[in-house]
Amino acid sequence: MDKKTFMEAVYGAVGTEVSGWCRGTEFLGEIISTRVKYGGEVQVFVLADDNYYMIDGSTLLEGGDSTFSNLHIYL
Repeated sequence: MDKKTFMEAVYGAVGTEVSGWCRGTEFLGEIISTRVKYGGEVQVFVLADDNYYMIDGSTLLEGGDSTFSNLHIYL
């Protein structure tokens, strides 16, 4: 899937599950909202066990960055 198509799918993915690791802690949560950032980047807000995570769409596409790893979005 190309980046543009992925970002469009992520933007409409409220209610979709996301799993991964954040700073060594495993999480499984649900996207509760999305927003478009400058330059066409999409950011998702994930709620998992009373913790909130803000994850950029490009980080989801790449599977992680310096904060997140092993990211999966279940579209």
